[in-house]
Amino acid sequence: MSENKTVKYHIPEQGIYLYARTSEGKTEMIVLNSTDREQVLPSSHYQALTKETKEGKVVSTGKKIDFTQNLTLSARQSLVIEF
Repeated sequence: MSENKTVKYHIPEQGIYLYARTSEGKTEMIVLNSTDREQVLPSSHYQALTKETKEGKVVSTGKKIDFTQNLTLSARQSLVIEF
């Protein structure tokens, strides 16, 4: 049986929710924009989760995400990023 660990991260900032789940050495970071407008999430907001990791991959599309850059989220967008 695998062990799952859920980590809540930060009080929602400007309507953006961010948390991560780690299992079997892999981490999934979930990012939710709960607003009706595009938002920019500063990279400094999620660096405590990504630590030394420089990039991740969006699970649904395979798109690479550069963790050293700010993340732009469309209105009501959600992402699951694996690293």
